[in-house]
Amino acid sequence: MKKVSVVVPCFNAVKYIDRCMESLLGQTIGLENVEIILVDDASTDNGATLGRLLEYEEKFPETIIVVPLERNMRQGGARNAGISWAGGEYLMFCDADDWLLCGAMERLYHMAKEQDADVVEFQYMLVTDETEPAAGPEDKRDSLVWDFCDEKEKKKFLISSSEDCSLGCCPKFYRMSMIRENHIRFAEHLIFEEPSFTVPVRIYEKKHVLTNETLYCYYQSPGSTMHGSWDDQKFDNIKVWMTLMQDLDRRGFLERYDAELECMFFEWGLALSVRLLVMRDYLLTKEELTVFKKITLQIFPRILSNPYVKQKEDGWNLLMKGILEMELTEENVPELNRLMKYYLQQFLEICGKA
Repeated sequence: MKKVSVVVPCFNAVKYIDRCMESLLGQTIGLENVEIILVDDASTDNGATLGRLLEYEEKFPETIIVVPLERNMRQGGARNAGISWAGGEYLMFCDADDWLLCGAMERLYHMAKEQDADVVEFQYMLVTDETEPAAGPEDKRDSLVWDFCDEKEKKKFLISSSEDCSLGCCPKFYRMSMIRENHIRFAEHLIFEEPSFTVPVRIYEKKHVLTNETLYCYYQSPGSTMHGSWDDQKFDNIKVWMTLMQDLDRRGFLERYDAELECMFFEWGLALSVRLLVMRDYLLTKEELTVFKKITLQIFPRILSNPYVKQKEDGWNLLMKGILEMELTEENVPELNRLMKYYLQQFLEICGKA
């Protein structure tokens, strides 16, 4: 068994894949301990991406597996295909335009074994065409360890998503047996799919380590999913959260963690869906806001009575609660759009992104 399986979803990635592969093949843990699964997500570049991946597989047959998909599944589906081939002791993900720092796998494997952790979470640095891809800024936060001995600690951790603990899937190192035994998979055919995987992981994991080491370079490509048009994906984020809640209900967790998951849906299903669109300068229509409201209240009809939601008193979340309570009309929607832009600006200023 290899120590680490890394899944790389690839779509029209020939421009970036060499940089990614150089970082993976150069890991200090040694190629004999690494399994690289390259998933071609039905690229549309006349075989350029698949051809390059097959070249790598031919050159490193003991290390690289190429999985070509017949139809595009988006990153969630591509990662699922990769997971089905993964045979390593630990699992991680790397997007095709991103890369790992040289000793990342060795450090993460050592930490996971030393701490007997189900998940080791690490820091990443943002890189653009204008920034120098260096070894990452020094992070001043202390490393943290969560050992979930009781439900109270688990519930507290479940709703924590800040600069300490994210819902992203890439800056994490997973015990593969946990993923396999609990059949944890991503939502498919949607963007913003990562919480469909990382939230179940939060529920199942028994020990989580957060290190302050920066080990991953996240490239902000102008042509990436996050920077392209969302006209056909306006509801993808809340669809991911709908799919996630259905999955957790089947697993028996929706009742067990009802207040926590209800709060997460409010914050990450509803409020984030709307905020993402406002950040992209969309003006939401009455019909679009009604869809967000209807979905939320269908799944969680008593969400406004949630104790965690009641504590959210900042302007943006008060506005989201107001949208759930009010009758939406053609007359009040323009004012809601104005208020959303105003509170978004406040939010960005607080986050230092304005």
